[in-house]
Amino acid sequence: MPAQIEGQPVVVTGGGNGIGAALALNAAARGASTVAIVDVNEEAAASVAAQVTANGGSATVHMCDVSDAVAVDALADQLIAAHGLPGLAIANAGVMVPMRPLLETAPADIEWLVGVNLRGAIHTLQSFGRPMVASEQGGWLLVTASEHALGVPHLFGAPYTASKHAVLGACDVLRSELPDHVGVSVLCPGLTASRLWNSTAVRPDEFGGAISGDSQSGAFMEATGMPAATVAERALDGAETGHFLIPTHYNARAYAESRAEEVTEAFDRLAEIDTTDYDVGALAARMLEQLAATEEQTD
Repeated sequence: MPAQIEGQPVVVTGGGNGIGAALALNAAARGASTVAIVDVNEEAAASVAAQVTANGGSATVHMCDVSDAVAVDALADQLIAAHGLPGLAIANAGVMVPMRPLLETAPADIEWLVGVNLRGAIHTLQSFGRPMVASEQGGWLLVTASEHALGVPHLFGAPYTASKHAVLGACDVLRSELPDHVGVSVLCPGLTASRLWNSTAVRPDEFGGAISGDSQSGAFMEATGMPAATVAERALDGAETGHFLIPTHYNARAYAESRAEEVTEAFDRLAEIDTTDYDVGALAARMLEQLAATEEQTD
């Protein structure tokens, strides 16, 4: 069963601006019973909630750092107790760090980025996914990755690209682990008009503190990126249809195809020298059969 939004509670992390804000507004417009807007910037989240209510919807505001697993668990418990199990939980919170070559990127920048983009996404999946699995009602999980999950759109963003590859990888495994009544989608947007460029304005002191992003590149992103409302519309259309991968920018196909071609060529070269079967799935099945036979003999 694909995502159900109408009449259901919806949760959006990173809902204070950009894609997250647009997802919250779009979910409310689709008839969500209430939208929980989660962000580290409570003022920004409150502003989006005001827009939701002004348009006739219902919204609540929650300040939470998704890199803190305990805090996300507490948030999930609070929201489920107050509004019921979400029909859709969106792990959208994400950050960028100043663009520079990987070999010159500060360790603190990598730690902060991975903490929010990867661990934060996983924490959200776990905290809302577990009760969905336990309930007959089920639900849907939507995670914002990026076109960076599909290939390499540009240089000097290796930590960000790596985090988004990891998000896609985690969800690719998760979709096979989930029962039929819970689903997951991965949103892979390209350049979007948002303030992602200014993520470091809320960077905690332990990771270097708050600094303003590059306003020149930020202005370019906001002027040339796809409207966040369009990204949100395509995202929720995809989730309500039950799609796993939801790209929003057709140009990102080139990144995915470039990666696929390189992988294919690499295996074509290998086929000339090695066709030995080391399929992990097949070998694991054989191992389980052997264990079962040993147990039968022991009994």
